[in-house]
Amino acid sequence: MAERLTFHFEGAQADDHRMNFYEAARFQYGAARLLVKLAQFRETGKFADNISHKSNPDIELVAQKGGSFNYNVEDYEPKKDDFLNISLSDLVAYVAERVVEKISESALKGIEIASLGDDEGDDASGPNLVPAEIDELADAVLSGDSLTASLPPETSKIIKRRVAEIHRERRLATAARAVAKISDDQSQKLVAMAAPLIVEMGTALRKSATTLEITTQRRGPVKSVLFLDRKMAREIETAVVDRQITPILGDITQFNKENGWGKLRIEEGVKTVSFSVPSDVLPDIRQVIIDNMKKDLVNFKVYFVRDRAGKVKRLIIVGILPSPSR
Repeated sequence: MAERLTFHFEGAQADDHRMNFYEAARFQYGAARLLVKLAQFRETGKFADNISHKSNPDIELVAQKGGSFNYNVEDYEPKKDDFLNISLSDLVAYVAERVVEKISESALKGIEIASLGDDEGDDASGPNLVPAEIDELADAVLSGDSLTASLPPETSKIIKRRVAEIHRERRLATAARAVAKISDDQSQKLVAMAAPLIVEMGTALRKSATTLEITTQRRGPVKSVLFLDRKMAREIETAVVDRQITPILGDITQFNKENGWGKLRIEEGVKTVSFSVPSDVLPDIRQVIIDNMKKDLVNFKVYFVRDRAGKVKRLIIVGILPSPSR
């Protein structure tokens, strides 16, 4: 039987079942590196400076509840003279909208709706979910339906992903006045800081877990802020969001007005890339995009999202500039 090591804190806030999240995380990171390097030394008589996937032995946390881990963090009320009078969950939503890709065509491939009872044998919806069906199921979940438990795993995950998108949209709409105070320069710095940290959070989805969800609750039901599965984590792990905003002319060829995903033809029509629009930006530019579909070139403000080789994978549209005169 394996020996269990327990790290036990007492005193100060620990007596009140609370710890400073950053200090606790630093402890966990330091303790993990210590035990991994000691395990490496135990195995080989030496240890690596850097811990990689191959040099990471299976030293495992024990679940507080079978099948899941919860790290509960308590936010504090912002002060009246704070720059932004919003919750940390609002800011998580803000950066997630700029780092995590919206539900796209590729995400829907192979995702099916299993029979839910009333429509047994009805295959009119075809082999793949379509955005309208996703929104219908997401609305049911938002209304309190627990139907995701009866869906196939991949279908359930795509619905949870859409529910998180809708919660972020609603949250940022409520916080719109405060969020508008964030300048382009500040936004760039936030994205540059947050993107690699969200990637780091997704590391746990390599083999330890299959999904990561950040939820929030003050009064009323629990609301999702961010949902990641292994596929999404791999995508953001191999993607790098540019640190600066770039203007680019593009021809809109496809657009989902509900979640802000679409396709844009750039480089004089030679290349087509997918894009997403953060939900706090979408209300301001939705109609412009609709009016200009397949008609005029639009001058967008975008972040390029690149693969590790520097090739553009997708765009994040954060605004529209006046079109240059011809």
